[in-house]
Order: sequence, then C-alpha cells, then structure tokens
Amino acid sequence: MENSKNSFTLSQHIRNIQSSPTLSLNETANKLRADGAPVINLAIGEPLNDCPQEAVARARDKLESRKIKYSPTSGNKDLKEAIRNYTEEYYGRNPALSNITVTVGAKQALFNLLQVLLDPQDEVILFQPYWVSYPEMVKLARGKPVLVATDENFFPEMENVLSAITGRTKVIILNSPNNPTGAVYPTELIAALVDLCETKNIFLVLDDIYHQLVFEPAEWVPGYVFTSQSIDKSHLIIVNGISKTYGMTGFRIGWAVGPGAVIQAMNKIQSHSTSGASSLLQEAALGALTEGADTLAKLRKLIRTNRDILISELKKINGIKIHPPGGTFYCFPDFRNLTGDSQQLAALLLEKAFLATVPGAAFGQEGFLRMSYTCTTEQILESARRIRWAIDPDSPQEISIAGKLYHRTWEIT
Repeated sequence: MENSKNSFTLSQHIRNIQSSPTLSLNETANKLRADGAPVINLAIGEPLNDCPQEAVARARDKLESRKIKYSPTSGNKDLKEAIRNYTEEYYGRNPALSNITVTVGAKQALFNLLQVLLDPQDEVILFQPYWVSYPEMVKLARGKPVLVATDENFFPEMENVLSAITGRTKVIILNSPNNPTGAVYPTELIAALVDLCETKNIFLVLDDIYHQLVFEPAEWVPGYVFTSQSIDKSHLIIVNGISKTYGMTGFRIGWAVGPGAVIQAMNKIQSHSTSGASSLLQEAALGALTEGADTLAKLRKLIRTNRDILISELKKINGIKIHPPGGTFYCFPDFRNLTGDSQQLAALLLEKAFLATVPGAAFGQEGFLRMSYTCTTEQILESARRIRWAIDPDSPQEISIAGKLYHRTWEIT
C-alpha cells in the first residue's frame, strides 16, 4: 500500500511566498551562539535597550488585577486616545478614534491594509531596496509588486515613479527612515509623492516605524504637511508602532491611522484573524507612549554613537563603499567592488568570522549587506575588525576571536 504520509499538497499561493530571511538569519545566529560560537549578530532589527519602566509598571498592574480579557477588535479606547495624541503631536492631525486601529505589531497593520486595498493583480510600487516583507505581503494579498530603483543616495527619482504607474497602480509604500538603508527621504520627494497620490487617487502608505530615530542634519517630515485633505478624504495612511522607537519588539503592538472606511475594513479582517491585540500588552504600549521619552532619548544617543563608529571603521576597509544613514539603526554598505554575491558574502562572514549580517539580495539589491548597529559599542568595533580580516587582502592573515587563532585562507571573488 502506498505511503500517503507526505502526499499532502500546499496551495500554489503559499508556495509562491518566501519566508522572512531576516528572522531566519537571526534564528541561525542565535543557534550558533547557543552552541558556543562567538557570534556577533548584526542581522536583527531589534534595539537591545530595556523598555520603558512605565510600560512594565502598567503591565504589572494589569496582571495583578487578574482581569486579562478580550480587548475590542480595533484596540482599547485609552490606547487609541494616546495614539490620537501622538498623531496630533507628530503629524499635526487630530484623528477620530474611528480613524485608528491597533494591531499585533505594525507588520499586521501593513498586512491587513494590503488585504483590504488590493484586488487580484492590483499593483503596489515599492522602492528598491525594500523591506523584505513588502513584496511577500503584496503577493499574499493577490497583488503585484512593482519595483522602482533608487539612486546612489537610495532615493527614487520621480520620473521613474511616474513611469511605473499604470491603470492598476493602487498603492505606493514609503518607508522613511528606510529599512534597510537608513535613508531619510528629502522633503521635496515626500511632497511630490503626496501630491501624486492625492491627485491620482493612489494610496500612499507611510511606514513610519523609524520616524523618531533620525540623526541631524537629516529631517523627517510627516506626509500630512503636504495635503489639505481631511484624514477621511486623504489617500495617506500612517503605519507605526512601539517596537523600534521604544525597543519593545516583543510586545507586538502597532497601529494604523487613515480614512475611516479603510480602518473599518481592516478591523473586519482582524475580527476574523487575531481579534483584538492583547489587552495586557496594550497597557504596556500605553505606558510607553505616555512616559517613554527618556527611553527614546537614550536609545537615539546609543545608536547615533554606534552609527558614527561603524561608518568610520567601515570606511577604512578596502573595497567597501558606504553612504551614512540618516536614521534607523541600519547601514547598507556596498561590497560590489569585491563581489556581486551578497548571500555568499554573508555566509562567509558568518562561517569564518562569526558575524551575522543580512544579504542585500533579500532586499532586492545585490552586492550589499545590511548591518544593524544596536549592539554594544565594543561589539561594533569587534565587528569591523572581523570584516576587515575576512575581506581585506591587505589586513593580517591571522585573527584572534574569543581567544582562538584563525587564519584567512580564501579570497573574495
């Protein structure tokens, strides 16, 4: 009798979706570290700071009440009021609570949003390099990703954006400050994109998850500055959350602000998937939004210091080009003078130098690596030392890592 144990077939749709390479690489790095390897993880987009004390206090009080029940699908009223205040402070708009939905992380907000905006084969314009999940989210919503290349500063040119627009264009996603490059898009570009989308009835999704992690002289400008439309009539939709700004990645609380009709449709999706976000974790998010300013200031200072050190050290290594990021906690150095295969390079650095990075191919940009500088300053310096040893033929052939001597026996091609 035929063994039917593995005869099941997954849907063609899910077989066309790639797993998240950043999460996979982080798991690999953590496994190696757990096995005793001296791995430094520059692959994960996760601040290492402690979350705000007020967030912990509110969560503790909620736990001690022993009343951890369902929350409303769109989020708890007090958290939505805090998000309204946040929106007024940073965006200059005062949304109604019906214009706000709370989600299980900003990632779910983006996922739900694309599900309600796209019909099959509708097109979504993405700027290349892009965050790894954008194309897959678009495909999961039966849409079609349309890629627009960027210049040496990682900025798209408006003539290329206009050339990419067709009768099926439904959404443009703008992530500034940007993952993976750290680029902060110039004011005139934001203004042009807002005008384009409002004029042509295209939704402009502003993924602002890093908007408070900006370094002078770069300046983040909210998209609402460039439209006179009310929130309910505007084609702008804001996505944000507490993960990056407050180092609260494990709490999984995000939100979206946009036209009421869109938000209610997102709530419909959420009512049949996760339901409301955890009432306990919403309390923690409320604490962060109301009392988390000190945590944010400390985090910004740490990553600014780390950025300056890493950029300075990388510039000393032969074969690397790098554009200093204006925000986030990522840099995206160019290794194309050494190799065009970012996956091979990332694998070499992990295997030989115990350094986890993310290949640029995951972001649609070969020859680059994404490096996160949220670790300690000592680890930043050590990371640069290992990169130099691994790829620079003019560096010494021997290196001591965690007390063990290693020899370079390869060339980068």
